[in-house]
Amino acid sequence: MKIILINPPVCNDIGHKLADTPPLGLLYLASFLEKNGYREVKVVDADVALMSWPALRDFLIKEKPEIVGLSGASLVLPALIKTAQLAKEALPGVITIAGGFGPTKEPEKVLRDSSGSIDFIVRGEGEVTLLEMVKQIESREKRYNQIKGLAYLDQNNLVITESREAVRDLDSLPWPAYHLLEQKFSDYGGMHARYKEMGRPNAVMIAARGCPHRCTFCSLGSRLYRQRNPRDVVDEMESYVKKFQAKSIQLYDDEFVGLSPKQNEWINQICDEIIRRDLDKKLSFLVQGRCSQFVDLKTLQKMRQANFRWIWWGVESGSQKVLDLIKKDLKIENVIRDFSLAKQAGIKSLMFIMVGFPGETPADIKMTAALVKKIKPDDIAIHIVTPYPGSEMRKYLEENNLLETTDYYKFNTRRDVIHHTQEMTAEEIKKYFHLLVFRFSNGHWYFIKFFFKSLTTIDGWKKLFKRIKMAFSYFSSWFKINVN
Repeated sequence: MKIILINPPVCNDIGHKLADTPPLGLLYLASFLEKNGYREVKVVDADVALMSWPALRDFLIKEKPEIVGLSGASLVLPALIKTAQLAKEALPGVITIAGGFGPTKEPEKVLRDSSGSIDFIVRGEGEVTLLEMVKQIESREKRYNQIKGLAYLDQNNLVITESREAVRDLDSLPWPAYHLLEQKFSDYGGMHARYKEMGRPNAVMIAARGCPHRCTFCSLGSRLYRQRNPRDVVDEMESYVKKFQAKSIQLYDDEFVGLSPKQNEWINQICDEIIRRDLDKKLSFLVQGRCSQFVDLKTLQKMRQANFRWIWWGVESGSQKVLDLIKKDLKIENVIRDFSLAKQAGIKSLMFIMVGFPGETPADIKMTAALVKKIKPDDIAIHIVTPYPGSEMRKYLEENNLLETTDYYKFNTRRDVIHHTQEMTAEEIKKYFHLLVFRFSNGHWYFIKFFFKSLTTIDGWKKLFKRIKMAFSYFSSWFKINVN
């Protein structure tokens, strides 16, 4: 049975590719199918390949798959649905199956919006569910209601089967099937291509799945936290050096560090294994972390010894009130402490910040600015709060008529504000977002250089007054929330 798994070409709709890293979820699905005897499996990253709709159609006609699998977050749902429609037009008998965070969180809407182009949705972790689906399709028995983790329409009636339990033994899963990916490993720049410490080519992988916390803005996967065997984790790392000459690895774990003392023991085992094999001299590592009382200097020092160079910390706000409102379960004092510990250990830190939480006021944003100034992180990523379907925050905004749009392509976290709050309008949220970006991402020198650059072009002279006015507005607005 021929199966093609596709990362949809959202590039055709938004004018640029979204993919910086390989489609890890699809590669896990492909490897699991291959392990269970299905050899005719391909993974196509149509987005990174900048594949046009006609080119994708021609590819499908040429390959003639019996099953087309699609995956994506909410942001790419329009392209995902369009890909399913294209597949059905090109191959009327093909079975289309969608998965990923987007379809999982809104199965009925995605099924109905596809107008019959999507036959099934796999909800949650998909390896076992997809395998059972493929076997059922192959047998032609069509007892789909007996398969856990599915959603589909039966004579226009929604059927949602019993939820699939998460895979507890991650070591039972084969590594991602990079050999089934149509695109080259070197086609991916990585999410951190600007970091000189993170060489290319870069590999992405997971060492654990799940996050036990309850942030109201999150709509991701299972809360059941599970870890892989440290030796198997490092075996995979070593394989990327041998196969692809990888020079860096980003671990996609929601929170690689900061969950518990037991997690610290596991981290130390991974680091010891990396050092034992001399991989610290061949690879650098980037992970995500959680600021907590469980972060300790000894573990961070061992990580640095193993050549962990960056930790991305989800801080979100400098206001304890806001952190409590969004159920971040995080204390400001631990944020300050953990950034300091990482610096002592010689690991660089990125701070994630968001603007536009329900309950957040300009005074809270002033506290965020003060925290950033106090900590002085090595890098900062500032985003607009984006209430994804499936999150507690999304439900709150819907119930209180605070959403501005449901256009998925506006779920981009950096350009569009899709909601307002009882404290701030959408325009005010965007203004404070730009102020923080202006101060901490761009800096004052950005505007000074931009001003002088304007003097060297005709277009710059035409827009000079407008740009001076904009810069003055930013400086004066920043002055109002600045904390000395």
